[in-house]
Amino acid sequence: MTEATNKTIETSTAIINYHDVGTGPIVLALHGGGPGATGWGNFWSTVDELKGDFRLIVPDQPGFGLSTWKDTDDGTYFPLASARVMIELLSKLGVEKAHVIGNSAGGGVAMRMALEAPNAVDRLILMGAYFRGFPRTFMGPAPAGNAHLSEYYPEPTAEKMERMIRAFVFDASKFENLPEIVESRFKLTSDPKLAASYMRFLRSNPDPDPRSPWDMVSSIKHKAQIVWGKDDKFCHLEDAFQYLTALDNSELVVFRDTGHWVMLERPKEFASHVAAFLSR
Repeated sequence: MTEATNKTIETSTAIINYHDVGTGPIVLALHGGGPGATGWGNFWSTVDELKGDFRLIVPDQPGFGLSTWKDTDDGTYFPLASARVMIELLSKLGVEKAHVIGNSAGGGVAMRMALEAPNAVDRLILMGAYFRGFPRTFMGPAPAGNAHLSEYYPEPTAEKMERMIRAFVFDASKFENLPEIVESRFKLTSDPKLAASYMRFLRSNPDPDPRSPWDMVSSIKHKAQIVWGKDDKFCHLEDAFQYLTALDNSELVVFRDTGHWVMLERPKEFASHVAAFLSR
């Protein structure tokens, strides 16, 4: 496992903790929005697999992990606010354009980056992606995993965290380090400042863009690889086909017996598909 080497950079609105590993074409990897999520926690295995051929920049999004907001809470729509921070992060690192991987809510931020600064984004890898209000049609009952997110606060416990982690994946028995994952994420969510930041993530104002979510997503013309776990309990598999329809230059990869964390459940296969897509 690659050793985590934290670095810090200050943007106009946030102080960002990030990891910068490998050499080659640049890939920005954005974690999801679950309680206790961090960039390294989500993507350490991806870094291990790809660092020989790519430079991977793996931040904690503002309000997660060791990244903090500088300003008071103005209610700015989180995906938009975080996308602007990530665009500024790349600029401060001297990166003109990067591929962007986004898991879950990180996929929404990746798409907002493509909308806000299309020239700063090369290709997109959208894994179990969540873009609020998308798809345009009602696809049945809410995903079963959402109950674990809604119950976690305001009284987080290690037991709630373990239930949520088990829901994220198809087969938790394959994760020998499950206790460590639960402990590290629970510890982060027990910090009052980080808990307050997470509340900011949950309650941010509506998206100021007047277009419908469908129109916003379908206006993205970047090449995109949509990656999904067939057994995802947090984002319906049907959503993947909606993204495939909306994004003109997209392809879809679905993994059987896999949940919401494809990058951790299928690390080698995921990295292989990503490398092939980015190398064409």
